[in-house]
Amino acid sequence: MTKPIAFAAVLLIGMASSAGAQTPPELSGFWINQYTPDLSRVLGKQPPFTAAGAERWRTVDTAKDPTAKCLPPGPSRAITAPYPLLIVQHPTMIALLFEYFNIWRVVYMDGRPHPANIGDNPEFMGHSIGRWEGSALVVDTVGVDERSWLDTAGHEHGSKLHLIERFEIDGARIKWTATFEDPEFFTRPWSITRAFSRAAADNRILGYACTENNRDVDHLRPNQPNLNYKYQPE
Repeated sequence: MTKPIAFAAVLLIGMASSAGAQTPPELSGFWINQYTPDLSRVLGKQPPFTAAGAERWRTVDTAKDPTAKCLPPGPSRAITAPYPLLIVQHPTMIALLFEYFNIWRVVYMDGRPHPANIGDNPEFMGHSIGRWEGSALVVDTVGVDERSWLDTAGHEHGSKLHLIERFEIDGARIKWTATFEDPEFFTRPWSITRAFSRAAADNRILGYACTENNRDVDHLRPNQPNLNYKYQPE
């Protein structure tokens, strides 16, 4: 008789745990973000560069903007661009569908780790895994192709970029905090915070074909806008 009783007790405990679990907030729908062409303006200063990172910023050439060559923008630049995004939520994954470049990200929510060989096979949007902390979605991304930029201004990163994003949902608003870790470019992690607002449900993602009528490349000219930047290590 003890076995059925023990089984029933375990079942009741499991039911109580499930009942007490917090239901994740609903992210699905259209969102409008804050356009952020230069992350340092939000930070209030330049990021905490290493000497190598400072030199890359000092000599950045915006004529070599990777998006002008139709290369994907990367996760940071995609989410701070002046275009809406559609979020599709599923229990085991969350998809972020961007109008910018008509590109997407998948955040795996099933407990899987990052692939062991992600460093050998980087992706422009990286590999993202996530978890819920109460009503906040925490996303961990690695394996971002170093040809992408963090923003339009030309802040770059290396192959070891580790991006941690925190989406704090409050009804029709999201507080988005991004923390950038990269030992090659930055002496320590640094963060920025932006906001998203929910858009009307009847919105839609418009087409974006980078190679169609792309005249920007012909107008790009080499320049070195940051030659007056003086590196001052912290």
